[in-house]
Amino acid sequence: MKYTIKQISEIIDGKVLGDENLCITGVSSIENAVEGDITFIKSERFVGKILDTGASAVVTHRPIEETDKTLIIVDNPFLAFIKLLQVISDQKQQRPRDVHPSAVISKESSIGDNFSAGANVVIDGNTQIGNNVTIYPNVYIGTDCKIGDDSTIYANATIREEVTIGKRAVIQSGASIGDDGFGFLQIEGKHVRIPQVGTIEIGDDVSIGSNVTIARAALDKTTIASGVKIDNHSHIAHNCTIGEDSMLIAYAKLAGGVKIGKNVMIAEDVGITDHVVIGDKSMVGAASNVYKSLEPGSIVWGSPAKPLTFEKRIQVLIKKLPDIYKKVKDL
Repeated sequence: MKYTIKQISEIIDGKVLGDENLCITGVSSIENAVEGDITFIKSERFVGKILDTGASAVVTHRPIEETDKTLIIVDNPFLAFIKLLQVISDQKQQRPRDVHPSAVISKESSIGDNFSAGANVVIDGNTQIGNNVTIYPNVYIGTDCKIGDDSTIYANATIREEVTIGKRAVIQSGASIGDDGFGFLQIEGKHVRIPQVGTIEIGDDVSIGSNVTIARAALDKTTIASGVKIDNHSHIAHNCTIGEDSMLIAYAKLAGGVKIGKNVMIAEDVGITDHVVIGDKSMVGAASNVYKSLEPGSIVWGSPAKPLTFEKRIQVLIKKLPDIYKKVKDL
């Protein structure tokens, strides 16, 4: 990267104090920054670190009289730095706006403007691709899919038939969307497969991590609403619904028919059993197992998941058990 301070200030809408022609060649944390880097401070308590950083420039929330470094003043330094990082990331990941000769795209499919497809991309019949869509190598998209404008699909992802994905989606490498749900009926000791003939609908501004699996519905649809973020290695089973702006951290596992409300936070390695309903704005702590539905605003942790304050008391008591056992034994 190579930007002047003036260019960066225009990107993040900040006011320059110092040399606006200073050349910046890198971004870094305030602790590890070197000459040529720009960094930022989150809040007032980090101001002292500006005096020790090796960075050439700092994004901050107010003037700092104790330093002669070039500063860019903004209301929210963290948010401003995110804007800058997004611009840098987009440039680094930019693909040529063309279609690789080895890509196979059905003549029945509709492809929008400014489309980019890498080597060995396969798009089957009657699929609709929006404008400004970028597809990296070895991606498969099945028949009758819809991919919204400004979406990015990274290498080795698989999107099977009849999946609808909204605008500005980001699908990371190895994600599998639209595989059959795990549905079997036991008859006389044998497992009879239940055909999965439903679909998947994914809203706008959804982020799906690497190696995430989202199963199609047996009937009807699996739904991922707009603004949802799903971290790596998570599994969403058939007929699940995830509400707007909810977040699932790595290795979250939702069994069939689970309904997640809006603005729910599911921490890493959480398991939720089938047909449980998680109310809006709930939080489920790491490694919890949820067997019963939760009211809106619940904060739970543990296995089985319990109200956070109650679970903390249990953990404290568990630590005391050896001493309690010894006292009882000595009676």
